[in-house]
Amino acid sequence: MARAISVQPSQDWDGNDGPWSTFAIRVGTPPQTVRVLASTTVPETWVVSSGGCVASDPASCSDSRGVLFSPNASTTWDNMGDFALDVEKNLRNYSSNWDHGNYGFDTLALGYLGSGGPEMEHSVIAGLNTKDFYLGSIGLSSQTINFTTSDNPPPSLLSNLKINNKIPSLSYGYSAGAQYRKTSSLSATQTLTILGLKKVPGSLTLGGYDASRRPPNNDIAFAFADDISRDLVVGLQSIAYSDAEYTRKSLLSSGILTFIDSTVPHIWLPLDACQAFESAFGLTYDNATDLYLVNSTLHDKLTKQNASISFLLGDYKNGFAGGETVEITFPYASFDLEVSSPIVPQPTRYFPLRRANNDTQYTLGRTFLQESYLTVDYERSRFSVLQATFPDGAVPGLVPIISLNDNSTIASTSRRESDGLSIGTLAGIIAGAVVAFFLILAAISLLWWKRRRRSGSQEIPIQEAIKEPETESSSRSIIGGELNTEFGNGKYRPPEVEGSPGSRGKLAEAEGNHGGAEVEGTIGGAEMYGSGGVSEMEGKGPMAELDAVHVYELPAGDLKATVPRSGSGQESIQIATIAQSRRKKQRKER
Repeated sequence: MARAISVQPSQDWDGNDGPWSTFAIRVGTPPQTVRVLASTTVPETWVVSSGGCVASDPASCSDSRGVLFSPNASTTWDNMGDFALDVEKNLRNYSSNWDHGNYGFDTLALGYLGSGGPEMEHSVIAGLNTKDFYLGSIGLSSQTINFTTSDNPPPSLLSNLKINNKIPSLSYGYSAGAQYRKTSSLSATQTLTILGLKKVPGSLTLGGYDASRRPPNNDIAFAFADDISRDLVVGLQSIAYSDAEYTRKSLLSSGILTFIDSTVPHIWLPLDACQAFESAFGLTYDNATDLYLVNSTLHDKLTKQNASISFLLGDYKNGFAGGETVEITFPYASFDLEVSSPIVPQPTRYFPLRRANNDTQYTLGRTFLQESYLTVDYERSRFSVLQATFPDGAVPGLVPIISLNDNSTIASTSRRESDGLSIGTLAGIIAGAVVAFFLILAAISLLWWKRRRRSGSQEIPIQEAIKEPETESSSRSIIGGELNTEFGNGKYRPPEVEGSPGSRGKLAEAEGNHGGAEVEGTIGGAEMYGSGGVSEMEGKGPMAELDAVHVYELPAGDLKATVPRSGSGQESIQIATIAQSRRKKQRKER
């Protein structure tokens, strides 16, 4: 089975409305390395093309946009032409005629050179010239890519990886990263150090999720919405504000349905909710930029105030209230962002909240995914949104999500009978089956070997075998050819195999200190959302004894018993004749 793969963060923080953690990819032949974001809506890969910077732009334009890609410099570029990006057209700033891309096919590799990321030929690439989307993106949607000039739509990046057995399923896990989070002991591949401060980069796993970046033992999952172009819809039931003065002050008068989309940076809410934010944070709306700009005085005040905001989410099917819910809490620092050229002339702090004109614009953008971990399973049309975790010293714990087409998946097992498998149980099912299989196989092999050893050994002479039968109280169990009457504490402990729970080793190909399915990280083959190991199996009752073979005294008569002896053929012993001679001798003595 293919493994879940982690896309390597670039270790840079880019963009003109963040900064945001980006990921490294290589496009073309020879490969050109660029830095991009992750889009939960786009099915193809976006890069900023050579037309993305013009003569009037500063010299730093290319680097600030993640480095430009030049199709003309790639010998494997297959041009298709210009097409509309067709993403978030309902939102202001993303509906202009400039929002198109130069589409084509080219070789795509994930991660820096030498990182071991997969490489895919003939991947769909869109070269951006617009500045509305300032950075490129890795497309995470599984939808096919439709072109008006072709009747054969190419697969998405995620589908292409699955078709070529690079990942186990059409699924992913993603968190945008948090440049304001300071960590002390994460590995060099997980943190970026600037002036001694370490920032937590984004986490992107394809074909599964990273257990180190989300809480364990939480399998709450939501259903996809009916519109495939806006599938990740949640019921936003409440928004609560808390600081030293207020505890859970409401900022949302009534629940709304809102779309999660990392392609855009902002959070788009109804006007009355935006006005409640204005009151709570002292924000002022700037009509020229359509943003909430924050000056240095207000910034200092809000930093000291250190308020938090909590979003309560539920399944969209439950509407605006009820059902299972998840709460995501954000510190003020997650809203302390910076906007720069070409939106404003000079870098300026701003609060990433936007006023929505209608319910089609309600959106939770990339800002929301700084403190959230999103897991999406396209094969089951389910997803989860949980509070992201930032543990010191954590290493990636990649957990695969098993495909519905995988024969090892037990599709009938579910926490919700009507909804099918929840995302949180899938890895546990497979890992548990693997553990049970190897333990049973080891026990059967041991029993077969011991029986064969007994059957091949030399049998005892018949004189020693002729004796009184054992009573029930004196019978003993035979394990491995030895007679045993006690096993330590009375419990039989089967021999451990490599990777058994007792040794906390590896059952299958796994990187990390865990058994179970092919996963990397620290969790064992437990429930998919959990992080515990698998308990060692113990027998609670006496072990069944092997059937005893009792040998009884032979009756007198002309019976000939033949006993095989190793290496000497067969010998006959006239037992009846010996018995008759003894009786004749006794009569003579009388």
